[in-house]
Amino acid sequence: MEIISVSELKIGMFVSEPDCPWSDFSFALQGFVVSTPDQIEIFRRKCRFVSIDRSRSLDEHYAPTKHGRDRPLKAAPLTVAASEESATTRRRFLPPPNAEPRQLRRVRFLNFLHDQQESEPAIELAGEIAYIEPRYELLTNSLFDAFDVIARGKEIDLVSIRAGLRDIAGSLQRNPDAVLWLLRLKRRDEYSFDHAMDVAVTMLMLGSHIGWRGPQLIDLGMIGMFQDVGKVELPVDLLNKKSELSEEERLLVRSHVASSMEILLSQTKVANDVVLAVARHHERWDGSGYPQGLKFEQIGKPAEIAGLADSFCAMLRDKPYRNALGHQEALEELHGLRGKQFNGALVEQFVQCVGLYPIGTLVELDTGEVGVVIQQNRVQRSRPRIVVMLDADKQRVRNYRVIDLRIDANAKLRIAKALPHNAYGLAANDYYLG
Repeated sequence: MEIISVSELKIGMFVSEPDCPWSDFSFALQGFVVSTPDQIEIFRRKCRFVSIDRSRSLDEHYAPTKHGRDRPLKAAPLTVAASEESATTRRRFLPPPNAEPRQLRRVRFLNFLHDQQESEPAIELAGEIAYIEPRYELLTNSLFDAFDVIARGKEIDLVSIRAGLRDIAGSLQRNPDAVLWLLRLKRRDEYSFDHAMDVAVTMLMLGSHIGWRGPQLIDLGMIGMFQDVGKVELPVDLLNKKSELSEEERLLVRSHVASSMEILLSQTKVANDVVLAVARHHERWDGSGYPQGLKFEQIGKPAEIAGLADSFCAMLRDKPYRNALGHQEALEELHGLRGKQFNGALVEQFVQCVGLYPIGTLVELDTGEVGVVIQQNRVQRSRPRIVVMLDADKQRVRNYRVIDLRIDANAKLRIAKALPHNAYGLAANDYYLG
């Protein structure tokens, strides 16, 4: 953090803390990127100094986080050995014994990232993936077990789930790209399970972005994981129906909120705040939601975040009644719902949090080539670093080729559009090229 005088405050700076209580302000969020002159003027009237976070600021005010001695050890789930392909003392990842093809692809990609010696962010990403991958596996296994336990009416092991959420939250603060990679690569092809993980991680990202920490942040992850748990009691045919629902069917689908509350209330260790947010995550800013038709601040910030994340993540996945949207299309749809279904200030923070092209996003260049983003550009959001997967004729490429849109040699290249994860027959498990 950096403390500056309010006279130095500029648009694009992320204010993490003023020198007076946040309750003195009427801002919807505690911690945000300054976007208007009016916001600067309000800070100047109320306080003398503010703490700013350069790692969350934009444009010329951005500076990367400098990791100190509290950075965790990168205990890799894969064996690390000296490279036989290089004269340097570079460390490399080796696959476990009897590795499956997918594991071999993952090892190949980790080594690809690690070998980009000109790119410190790529090397850090490989290390963070290696550190968080086994912890991510433990969390997903705990969630999968929890769904099974709920179906049998028994008590969930919340200790392991909360511990896993703390690991994920810490990794998101150090290097969010690592968790986003794993989120895309480790899908189980079960919508309810994958959606729960998507929403939980997205909520942790947004909560961390707006300054939430500790138990409050972990509760957000819990809400994301279990907000739709009541759908286990709905008929599968109803959830997969492609045609328009009848009024009776619509009411039955909406009943999953009550079922979720009933299930969570039967779990003695689930916090009341978690249950309350689950009960309200389908309420909407303008009062058009359900079950109570709450509006504005009546909904509560955790439930607002849950509703926003739930809607966004659903847009990115194929549903029986609509095809998946690309990342940019989903953001545009959310942007159009500002001040209607969703709190406008929260939507703005969400857009800043997830960015235009987060890691793992499929994009099509104006040349016709298709690639996957392997590194965000937090200063120039539209100029990430990508690995080409398909050539201009949409044929698979044989070898990795990195295009860095930030460098002068690629100044004329542009991203034409972001694509759904399965565009041109590509799927998440292909992101580590075979």
